Amino acid sequence: MSQDYRPLETEDGRVWSTLPVAALAAYVEHQVAHLFPDGFKAPAGAWSAAVSRALAALSRCFSRIAIAGYTREGEAALSHLHGDRYAVFLALLAREFHREGDTGLASRTYLLNKALHGLDLFYEVELPEVFLLVHPVGTVIGRAKLGNFLCVYQNCTIGGTPLNGTLEYPRLGAGTILFAKSTLIGRCDLGDRVVMGAGSMLVNASAPAGSLVTGDKVHEGAASVGRLMTRYFIDFSDDRNVPME
Repeated sequence: MSQDYRPLETEDGRVWSTLPVAALAAYVEHQVAHLFPDGFKAPAGAWSAAVSRALAALSRCFSRIAIAGYTREGEAALSHLHGDRYAVFLALLAREFHREGDTGLASRTYLLNKALHGLDLFYEVELPEVFLLVHPVGTVIGRAKLGNFLCVYQNCTIGGTPLNGTLEYPRLGAGTILFAKSTLIGRCDLGDRVVMGAGSMLVNASAPAGSLVTGDKVHEGAASVGRLMTRYFIDFSDDRNVPME
């Protein structure tokens, strides 16, 4: 994929982007208008301002991702034609609109992400600072407590279940990898550095730090977990000094 990247300065670091801020804002706005032709008009400058804030968050996020293409010269890199990276950007953008109280633009950006990538990640879900989505078609991420350094693959589910008259959601520690078709439902407490193997499932169950889950079995102290963390994340740390959203 041959593309020209340019450096964009944000309040939290530099991002290499295939589109400048104004062009990226216009690009997303055009996609939204095309998919949802209801005549909605955003306030002047709303798209560009939110895109700038989302890029600042993305600079912190992608600079800690070890997968090729997420950084250039050690700094975050965004291609508007790379689905996985663009999905993260749209999730951050929807969150920025939500933080500003603009549910109209938050909803449209969330639905754009859902339409383009088959990803259901509502704008009210509290995102960690460092996370990545690997071809996330069919993935649903509910209102769980998401720990920093999170990797989610396709067809994964993180959802709630009613317990004692209220919906209970999973709580994830720092460093969680969910491989394809893995599922966390209800009151699941995951320690730091937990890997959910492909097709695994926990329902109202826990996994201590350093665990590998296969099927519905929790394997404590799995040697492969640490190696996987370094495969996906740069300078991974599970201490509580790591910034969290």
